[in-house]
Amino acid sequence: MLKPRVHARLRRLLVAPFAAGVLLVTFLAVPAQATPPNDELFAGDSALTRSAVAYRAPVGAKSSEPAAQRQNRNNRWVGEIPVRAENSTMKITGEFWSLQLNLCNSGLALSCYRYGDSIIEGGDLIYYVAPDVVTLNEVCSSDVDGYLWESLMYAWPNDMTYSFFAPAYDASTQSDYQCTGGRGAYGNAVIGRIPAGEHQGAFAYSGRYNAQDSGNEKRTFGCVYAVDLHLACATHLSADSEPIALTQCQTLMSNAVPYILSQEGFSGRTIVSGDLNLEYDTSDPENVQNCVPSGYTRKGDGGVQHTIFSNDHAFISTQKFGLTHTDKDGWLVRLNAL
Repeated sequence: MLKPRVHARLRRLLVAPFAAGVLLVTFLAVPAQATPPNDELFAGDSALTRSAVAYRAPVGAKSSEPAAQRQNRNNRWVGEIPVRAENSTMKITGEFWSLQLNLCNSGLALSCYRYGDSIIEGGDLIYYVAPDVVTLNEVCSSDVDGYLWESLMYAWPNDMTYSFFAPAYDASTQSDYQCTGGRGAYGNAVIGRIPAGEHQGAFAYSGRYNAQDSGNEKRTFGCVYAVDLHLACATHLSADSEPIALTQCQTLMSNAVPYILSQEGFSGRTIVSGDLNLEYDTSDPENVQNCVPSGYTRKGDGGVQHTIFSNDHAFISTQKFGLTHTDKDGWLVRLNAL
């Protein structure tokens, strides 16, 4: 039975487990503050997307991946793939790696669309790098449920993995923005792993920014809180207006994220990553650093992809991976808990 709970402008819905081995949890999220600046930072309740977190149980061994799929993986990054020093059973202590990918697979941006090849390339990078969290932009819901999630699952065969998809909103149809070819909704996603024995549930939040440019595609964010482990958020901000992109970024970092942390009573590892369509430029009023609140650090790829993380991490390093089937590099940030 659904029990809506109203808190300021929040309407939050919880769906109970519906099948053994798979759990769907749904939340709707709006501003962190009861009276946010500029009155409304997020679109009204009617525009909020219903989101879900689904889990897959451990597969038991990396070799359990179908042989044909495993043999066909493109390992062209040999020599570039870093080696993890972490014991995968660690909870808060130890290394934490975040991989950001914009895979340009909607079928609408023809300058970078490669008919699904970016999904195979991105999935292979996930498999070999074995990050803890992957944030995804410009993907279809079918991409996430298929090769991308499977790649993380087989990279961490002894751990639980989760997936959450947050579609963009189409103003012309007043529904989820769609990929071409019947491949499902288009938007952002977070996939991640929960170390063996540490699964205590996870909750998904999503919202649509009130500040939007004039295009039909209205930008959204999606976050997953893995209980007592981490909060990870993915977003793709306005490409047509830097002032609007900055407002969206500030809304997420200074309103939505603090609200979620407060609601969950969590003050630990927090990662926000995506194609923010903002650059680091101290001479620009729309400098991406202007949306990084106190207590957080930002690392960018030299372009418009950025990872913002809470300062309970020690920064280790970053690495870019050149991808041939999308117009953005893979962007890896390695952290270590303090």
